Amino acid sequence: MTDRAAEENNTQTAETMIRLEDLTKVFPAQDEPAVDDLSLEIYEGEIVVLVGPSGCGKTTTMKMINRIIEPTSGRIFLQGEDVTRVNPDNLRRRIGYVIQQIGLFPHLTIADNIATVPKMLGWDKERTSKRVDELLETVGIDLSYRDRYPKELSGGQRQRIGVARAMAADPPIMLMDEPFGAVDPITRDRLQDEFLRLQQEIRKTIVFVTHDIDEAIKMGDRIAILREKSVIAQYDTPERILTDPADDFVEGFIGSGASIKRLSLTRVSDIETADWPVAKLTSSHDEVRRKMRGSGKEHVLLLDDREHPMRWVGMDDIENNGVPLEEAGWPAVSIVGANSSLFNTLDTMITSYKGSAVVVDDDGRYEGVVDFDAVLEAINAMRTPEQRQMREEA
Repeated sequence: MTDRAAEENNTQTAETMIRLEDLTKVFPAQDEPAVDDLSLEIYEGEIVVLVGPSGCGKTTTMKMINRIIEPTSGRIFLQGEDVTRVNPDNLRRRIGYVIQQIGLFPHLTIADNIATVPKMLGWDKERTSKRVDELLETVGIDLSYRDRYPKELSGGQRQRIGVARAMAADPPIMLMDEPFGAVDPITRDRLQDEFLRLQQEIRKTIVFVTHDIDEAIKMGDRIAILREKSVIAQYDTPERILTDPADDFVEGFIGSGASIKRLSLTRVSDIETADWPVAKLTSSHDEVRRKMRGSGKEHVLLLDDREHPMRWVGMDDIENNGVPLEEAGWPAVSIVGANSSLFNTLDTMITSYKGSAVVVDDDGRYEGVVDFDAVLEAINAMRTPEQRQMREEA
């Protein structure tokens, strides 16, 4: 069972962390509400993504949760407490907030930026300093950056500091408004992966706003697809939204390639890797030939003494005994981790020498090979019984 499936099974016993009840917002001088009678439950420890067309009210909805925008009517409950009329400043100190522009104070050091809320809460210097160091390590920033200023950091580093600042007082809830939208695509993908890894440890309840359905599928335990005025078109797990869209609006918003998008939900660790022959760089040419012939495969993967994948060799590469195995064939550069999504793995495979990807553990040691047959089996397993029947009949 995947992590997402296990979490889905546990939902019925999970605590409702956030409950929005008939929430409505009408801005001055506007006849139509920006958010109209929205009710929604968000469970503890889940990432819930609000996604929809521009102007649908998703950011307004999120900002009402911590009352940056005050609701016109309706109620907001945090852990069962009605916070609609409590002091908004005290409320916001219970909720971490990350925005697209990051919003670091340029005149403060990185340490002082992270320490903003702890200082407001009256933490002593020792406790605050310890928390800053802890968070820098958590988000992968060297402690030597403590006394630097935001302008000295890259966009990706500033984004990580923004996440660290939001977590400073260890709030149970975090609001994230397109937090990775201001960085380049490569950095964005890496930050998404890092945050999902971090979420496995911190288990915060997160409301995440994006306009990108692919990001929503990747990041969300649940997705709320919103029409205009934050009317919910469908609120469900990514799997169900992709396999059973509620209506034409949802189907159109998802766009084409739903089966490919579902590959983002499956990890390499969830599937059976291919049976592939391996040998050591120190093996003899004859041993490599025997392994290749015995496997029926056209290539053998060579590992070094630490079990790290190094080279692919075919029969033509090892016919000449005078060429050392360390120089034969091609470098094994198409490497993925067990936690990589099948979507990213497939992308790696397409650009590889062999149309396959080598799976390694956190220390870079060989664990298996994913080939196209393994991906096709995973896609088939994702199909609903009706889809399988239609395929068989075709």
